[in-house]
Amino acid sequence: TTEESCASPWATAIGGGGDPLTTVLLTLCVVLLYMKLADWNVFHQILLLLEFAWPVPKMDVIMTKAELEDDGVDAEPSKTTELKDPDRPGFIQCYDPSTKQRLGEVVAMTPKDVHEACVRAAEAQKEWATTTFAQRRRVLRTIQKYIVAHVEDICRVACRDSGKTKVDALLGEVLTTCEKIRTINANGELWLRPSYRSTGPVMVHKTAYVEYVPLGVLAAIAPWNYPFHNLMNHIISGIFAGNAVVGKVSEHTSWSAEYFSRIVQKALMVHGHNPELCQTITGFGDAGAALVADPLVSKIIFTGSPGVGAKVMAGGGPLFKTV
Repeated sequence: TTEESCASPWATAIGGGGDPLTTVLLTLCVVLLYMKLADWNVFHQILLLLEFAWPVPKMDVIMTKAELEDDGVDAEPSKTTELKDPDRPGFIQCYDPSTKQRLGEVVAMTPKDVHEACVRAAEAQKEWATTTFAQRRRVLRTIQKYIVAHVEDICRVACRDSGKTKVDALLGEVLTTCEKIRTINANGELWLRPSYRSTGPVMVHKTAYVEYVPLGVLAAIAPWNYPFHNLMNHIISGIFAGNAVVGKVSEHTSWSAEYFSRIVQKALMVHGHNPELCQTITGFGDAGAALVADPLVSKIIFTGSPGVGAKVMAGGGPLFKTV
């Protein structure tokens, strides 16, 4: 007579034979190995490699004559570099600090303009919050592809508006922005996935975790010294987390902000998303104060002097906004 094995196919597959204890131990080892691999994020990295192998569309951003050339609106240095012109009260006059050539003018937005921008951003954010991380990564990859293909243009515009050298623009603005996109695309989803917490022996029947959800509209107040990176830095992380971003740029570097904003909005458009998700505020102190106090803004990100920072805290504090 022959003895027939009653071992399960699973037990046989893992080498446990008919011994229940061996089967349980080997099964536990397989589960632990799987969990360890999950901790190493191996599966996530494999999926990213497959995703990044898929090409993203190329986009073209319209540039003005002044943005494309090294000369300003007037070739000769301007007699004045005052930002306010009594004859043009609703505009900011823009100059190249290194040559004093006039670059043009941008709108000095009023508190009403600021609120309307926040309304548009908040409306676009409702749909954007439902997008997947993969969709957000494709938008950021499209931005990065444009940056790499237009390094000279971005450096030229940043230099003309701030007076810096092209070396500083390349190393301090372009490379740092590309690295921010790379880091967010590689790790952002892992950082934002639900984080489980121990409930302890008393609450063993419960499951606890921290879930990260979009805040809504973020206000980013950026200084003049790195006009490209200071604006893009908060847009990259903000939209990846599912938020809208309303950036208030310095009145000293408002000219370049229009071009940089068009890059982001075009990237959203080519993927079928609402370009109003990212708004740029150009204006003086009253525009910044209006943005800080706007009820649609959930969080404020500020880079600047302690004096202005205190005003930002005072403006957002009564509404319990995180600064």
